[in-house]
Parts: sequence; structure tokens; C-alpha cells
Amino acid sequence: MEGLSVFEGTVANMTWPAVEQAALRGAVMLVPIGVIEQHGPHLPLATDVYGAYMLCHFAQEELSGSGVEAVVAPPYYFGMNPSTGMFPGSLSISRETVVRVVTEMLAEYARWGFRKQFVINHHGDPTHNDAIAQAIASVRAQDIEAVLTLGGFFGQVVEAVYASAFGKPLPLPEAAILRAPESETTRLARKRLMRSDLCVHAEERETSLIMRWYPELVGKDVRVDSLPPVLPTPEQLDAAIQKGKWREISPLGYIGDPSVATAENGELYALEAVDIADAIARRLA
Repeated sequence: MEGLSVFEGTVANMTWPAVEQAALRGAVMLVPIGVIEQHGPHLPLATDVYGAYMLCHFAQEELSGSGVEAVVAPPYYFGMNPSTGMFPGSLSISRETVVRVVTEMLAEYARWGFRKQFVINHHGDPTHNDAIAQAIASVRAQDIEAVLTLGGFFGQVVEAVYASAFGKPLPLPEAAILRAPESETTRLARKRLMRSDLCVHAEERETSLIMRWYPELVGKDVRVDSLPPVLPTPEQLDAAIQKGKWREISPLGYIGDPSVATAENGELYALEAVDIADAIARRLA
């Protein structure tokens, strides 16, 4: 698995007849969404893109084993990063652009024949998720069954951060949200593998992701095990996310403890993807 292109296993590497036949067979589409954003001095800017892609990749494999055909869309990564926009490398475009592009992208997939779509986002910024939610609402008004799929570590982060920022839940009906509950297998693995409590950004979870699946992308000039933890109070974390104080609270960009990351911990992504696939299969049934 190490070093896979983000187009590997996606419709971008398929021919148009193969795409057409998959749609005619009733395949569902998994849509990975990430951003280009600073991830500390040790991880690539595309960490969120790789995270969304890996969740879709493993969910596709699990669904196939359950008799459900799924295709994976090319990862989308032009998002919003107002929280970390003061760092070079955090690419942020306007909300209007995100809504329009994601709306048109999902509508195009439906035009190809994929009207059941499961959006798997790997970025917690509340303004970004508000834009993704609006895009999903827009295409659902066109009778396209797009669903925001929340599972694993990021599934919890997205809803919690959004509620903290806007004082309300995600602006989508329950039918447009799919929450993947954590299985007992995943819970026990997380309990065994996790060594830190605060997981926000470029910390144990995301560092472990890259260590396991893309080890060649871990910064060679940084000793990850020597990075000191950044553990802000809830008030400081809120200021970082909503008030542009991120670089003041974390000059190196990460929040949490990347020093305890391990490649083995990165296997949690595969387990969480199984949970997501199980939830999708139940929704389809």
C-alpha cells in the first residue's frame, strides 16, 4: 500500500466505458474530500487528502466483500482553511467557490449515473464543513442521494467543532447524514494503540496515518519523537480555531502530541473504514 497515488483505485484511472458500466450495475460512489493545509513541520500539506482517500479506499474494499459495488471519486482538495491560513501552505478559497464547485461536482457524478453518493470529509474546519453541507443540501434538492458520512476520529471532530463554532448542529436533515458507530473491534484497537488524549491536528492520529501508509512523506529533517506536545485549554483551542490564534498557540502548527505516533496506530484508519462501510451497507439495505 505504501506510496499509492491518490488516483489509484479511483474513477480517474478508469476508462469511460468502465465508468458507465459501473453506474449501470448500480455502484455507489464514495467521495473523498480534504484540503491542502499545513500539518506541522513533519507532515505533508496533503495529509487530509490522503486521510479521506484511505478511508474511501478501505471502505470500498470492505463493501466489495459484502457484495456492494462502490467506486471512488478523485479526491477533492480545494477547501477552506481560515483557522490555519496564517501558515504558508494552507490553501483557502472562498466559501462561494467551494459550494459551487462541490455542488457541480456531485451533480456531474449523478449525471454519469451515480446518484447514491457518500461524502467522506477529512477536514474539521467549521466553515469548510458548512460549505460542504450546503453543497450536499443543494444536490439533494435535485433528487441526488448525497450523504455526509461521518465515521472514526474525524466523524466526531467535524460535528463537535461545528457545534462549538455555530452553536447548532450541521444544517442537514438526518437523512443526509450517516454516522458510522465504532465497532467493538475498533474500540479495543483504539484503546490499545492510542497514547494521547487530545487529537486535533497533525498529532498522534494524523502522524500515524502518514507513518503507516505514506512513510516516505514524513519530514526527513524532523525528529517526530522529539516534538513537544501542544495541549491548549478549551478556551485556547477555541481561539485557535475561530479567532485566528492558531500560530500563537502552536508556532509549529500542530495541536496534540505527534511524538507518540506509531505506524501501527495508522492501522486504525483501516478499522474505521470497515465501520464506515458497515454503516453504508446498512443504509443501502
